[in-house]
Amino acid sequence: MFEAVLAPVQTVIESAHVSPVEQEAPSLPDGAARMISAATRLDDATQLEAVIAAAKLAFPDHHDAIDALVTDLSQPTEPLRVDAFVVIGTPPEPQTYSFLENLAGQVDLNASYTDGNTETSNFGARLNASMKRETNIHRVEAYANTGEANGVRNQENWGASYQMDTLWTDDVFGYVRGSYESDAFLGFEYRAFAGAGAGYYFIQKDDLTLRGEVGPGYRYSRIKDTGDESADWVLYGAMDTHWNLNKDWRLGHNSKVTLSEPSTSVSSRSQLSTALTEAIRAGMTYEVQYEENPPVDKDNLDTIWKINLSYGF
Repeated sequence: MFEAVLAPVQTVIESAHVSPVEQEAPSLPDGAARMISAATRLDDATQLEAVIAAAKLAFPDHHDAIDALVTDLSQPTEPLRVDAFVVIGTPPEPQTYSFLENLAGQVDLNASYTDGNTETSNFGARLNASMKRETNIHRVEAYANTGEANGVRNQENWGASYQMDTLWTDDVFGYVRGSYESDAFLGFEYRAFAGAGAGYYFIQKDDLTLRGEVGPGYRYSRIKDTGDESADWVLYGAMDTHWNLNKDWRLGHNSKVTLSEPSTSVSSRSQLSTALTEAIRAGMTYEVQYEENPPVDKDNLDTIWKINLSYGF
């Protein structure tokens, strides 16, 4: 009897009873999602693991959501679902240089004067400068000499050259070169040269460098007295050495050879100098100029000794 009375009540209670609802896991905060998204774009497994570990440490209740997001973002065929907060992979700005950056060189001056039975005067100047820009080295050389004996001009020459070396490796380089020179007393009103080739650094040390280069070129000449002109293909070669003997003394040598059918030319310059100050040096130079077939009434060989005062920069 009691069961019959209580049955409706039990039915009402059971119908009124609500079973607990399973709570959904909270979603991953947007900040954590952006951080993980940015880390996947770095393409660096070590950094990605560090970011994941930091996210799990900061949000301990979201481990599963973090793992799911990482798996989703790692799929190569699917785009990123969350935009990164920061931009990754911005290309670096091109390197810029100031005008005088990586510029080095030396200016040599020499002069002499004698009076008495013979009056002579000589003056000369030379500039060597180089400037490095990335893999290119720009080299400029210019010189001028003049001299008189008893009021009669007996020396007058000048010239300039530009060369650009492009480093292919640490030791091998290619070059393009152009030069223009005039030597009235050697018999040439002017000589112009243009060429290209390759070179090699045989020695590269702090106290000793030795480099050489060789390549074809084209030379155009005009004889001073006759006005005759010639143009011919030549083979150009050069060797350049710098040797710091100690903290004060320095030895340098430069030689250039131009081989051609009409006439082979050789120029050589050796210099020994010592430091007076950090920038100023004093020294002695010996120069040789050889011409295989010089113009009529001209000697094959010219040599000159000079006492120099140099300024380095």
